[in-house]
Amino acid sequence: MKKWLTGLLAFVLIMSFPASGLAYSNPQIVPDSWRWDTGVFYGEGDPFILKFNGVYYLYTSTVDDKPGVKVWSSEDLVHWEYRGLCATEPVTKGAYAPEVVYWNGDFYMYTALLRDEPGTTQRGHRVLKSSSPTGPFTAQTGNKVNGIDGDVFIGDDGQWYFYSTGNGNIDVRLMSDPYTFGEKLNTGAVMNGWTEGPTVIKRNGKYYMTYTGNHVWSDAYRVDYASSSSPVTGYVPATSQNSILLDAEGDHVGLGHNSIVRGPDLDSDYMVYHSHAKPGRNLNLDRIVWNGDKMLVLGPTTSEQPDPAMPEFSDRFQRNGLGDDWKAVGGGNWGIQDGSTLYQDAMGGPEQSHMLLSQRATDDNFTAEFNLKQVEQGTSANPLMGAVFSFKNEKNYGVAVLNRNQNRLETVFRVDGKDTERVTTPLPVGYDYTKWHQIRVENEGSDYRIYVDGMLKQSRSVERLGKGKIGYTTTDSHADFGYVAFSNKVGGNSGNAAYKPIPGEIQAVHFNPKGNDKSEGNADHITISEATYGDYYVSSFKKGNLTYNVNVSEAGTYDVLIRYAAATDARVKLELDDSTELTDNVRLPSTGGADQWNNYRRLE
Repeated sequence: MKKWLTGLLAFVLIMSFPASGLAYSNPQIVPDSWRWDTGVFYGEGDPFILKFNGVYYLYTSTVDDKPGVKVWSSEDLVHWEYRGLCATEPVTKGAYAPEVVYWNGDFYMYTALLRDEPGTTQRGHRVLKSSSPTGPFTAQTGNKVNGIDGDVFIGDDGQWYFYSTGNGNIDVRLMSDPYTFGEKLNTGAVMNGWTEGPTVIKRNGKYYMTYTGNHVWSDAYRVDYASSSSPVTGYVPATSQNSILLDAEGDHVGLGHNSIVRGPDLDSDYMVYHSHAKPGRNLNLDRIVWNGDKMLVLGPTTSEQPDPAMPEFSDRFQRNGLGDDWKAVGGGNWGIQDGSTLYQDAMGGPEQSHMLLSQRATDDNFTAEFNLKQVEQGTSANPLMGAVFSFKNEKNYGVAVLNRNQNRLETVFRVDGKDTERVTTPLPVGYDYTKWHQIRVENEGSDYRIYVDGMLKQSRSVERLGKGKIGYTTTDSHADFGYVAFSNKVGGNSGNAAYKPIPGEIQAVHFNPKGNDKSEGNADHITISEATYGDYYVSSFKKGNLTYNVNVSEAGTYDVLIRYAAATDARVKLELDDSTELTDNVRLPSTGGADQWNNYRRLE
């Protein structure tokens, strides 16, 4: 049962419009789209987006009568630059649904191509490889796995999984390396009829798979999702779940074959999918928000939407000098080479730790991203390179460093001048530290989560740090450093402040915390409770306001439905931007109890 809103006393719902920043709209138009030999538009079907070193790369299916795979790049998920053909071999003719994975210095493309047999219409997956996201990718295998729409997921332990179409369902195969696929297993993910286009992510210890059903040229092409405690089997949809992306009427139809990508703010998730262009297919992007374990898409939309939010601080080092945004602590020889890459090349013994710190500081809760590779290391036992965060002063900060000699991640926190336990976690066998790797740090309260190349490797609890500067560090190591950023958002909490499209559904718990009576977090006048299926609802609050950010597609008169439970009569009023009354106080009759839910369909 969906639980949107509980009203126990009088309250006001305030809707806030975005002041500015509405820029992109679906479908997105990218330059140099695929076209048939006849000139007819083919477009961007089956879109997949890879983020590498702070840049997004878009790959799409190839028109059936041409070889090659196209690639575009963007820094913001909106403005796309065509980068050319990243694969050109004849075998790539009509390449379906290419997906690219970065691992240990190489990029692996998985795409469904026609099998080798003359005259066949059957497809199997091949693996292509490149040292760059823009290619050239060259085929490394013949047909390996029958079917289409392959998707690779890498677990926290470094285990690879390959998902693809099965017999009306989604199959998975464990991989022993990027080219070797094990026996197929049925994940349990299935729609009535045909099922394709899987994408798997992990969130809060749970695995989520989105997948598409119905025929690709059906107006009712759609996206569902299922979840499991295992990456392999047991995927089931949420009870009474409807499709999370579907529109079978009007011009914006045939929505499906999505991928999921994290936004530039390091915290928000986006669903990337195609729609019918009649002819062809177009690229689309809509925001994902979470209510506990429940995934929701703020869409599909065709009206203007706010551009994806950017981080509070970032640096691509596209200049010649460090400038005033950075300060060295502990010496070292820091500089920028080729107008694109930060470096530190002074080496020495284990006592020679060098830091370069941003002059901007995070809030108490934050997410930070660091990209780095080792060029050379000294002769000490444990040369290190890594990230600094929560830096208040030289007596209070945290570090997460990579140790090439021991093949591991190490973290240590200094609090009031005393170091905590140095915690170490092994990294996958064969790690090449001279290739680019990413460290991601999430800080939520006293909890820190440390990721390496997307794998959650450590969770630690440290009091009295939180906000502070970020930066890079080396010990007896010459290292290069790439894109670095932080955002004062973590764990998906940016979903509350996201502008929800109207028409559309708004979850009661997605109120804007900074727009309510209490200005921080889950204010003490609001109580949130867990519902039956892992999502949450507003269960009680004192007299006051709930503020929601909304984005109305066009001016007009809208019907409003409120789902609520109330042991006694309650009252509700809608206001706009805390000043314009949209309704009078409207009575919500008692439903007979705080656990008895009803719909109020009209406000008068």
